Amino acid sequence: MEKYFFTEQIANKFKSIDKLPGWLQNYPEFNSQIKTLREALGMTQEQLSLKVGRTTRAIKKIENGEAMPKIITLYKIAEALNTELKISLIPRLNIINLLDDLANKKAKELIDFSEASSALEVQTPSKTESKRQVENLKNEILQKRRSILWSKRKKND
Repeated sequence: MEKYFFTEQIANKFKSIDKLPGWLQNYPEFNSQIKTLREALGMTQEQLSLKVGRTTRAIKKIENGEAMPKIITLYKIAEALNTELKISLIPRLNIINLLDDLANKKAKELIDFSEASSALEVQTPSKTESKRQVENLKNEILQKRRSILWSKRKKND
């Protein structure tokens, strides 16, 4: 597959989760960070809850991983613990591989749809020709029409 500049730049900038350094991959979840920092500061859950404006029960649920707090609550907890809140979006998969897989599926779907129409007219292409068509369409999608990767085809099309 021919890689194009923009996608390669993005892929290099946003490494997938499996390409992160080990220390960052194994970084503790925010709930255990909150508990560790709170305890290191000698603060009780009740004291943290008062500083954050939440119930002690809510803080306990957050620390136990039973509740997913809103960003504003995390920000208030960070402030109360005298820490910075940093949020990162880290791709789960390598962006180039993700796009290649999606484009291949979309091209195959479109070619299969076209072949189904051709079969009605007894003009079905050979398997080799179908593979070539899928590859060509996939490359066109990746180079010029990536937005169609995120569109669903209507059921009655």
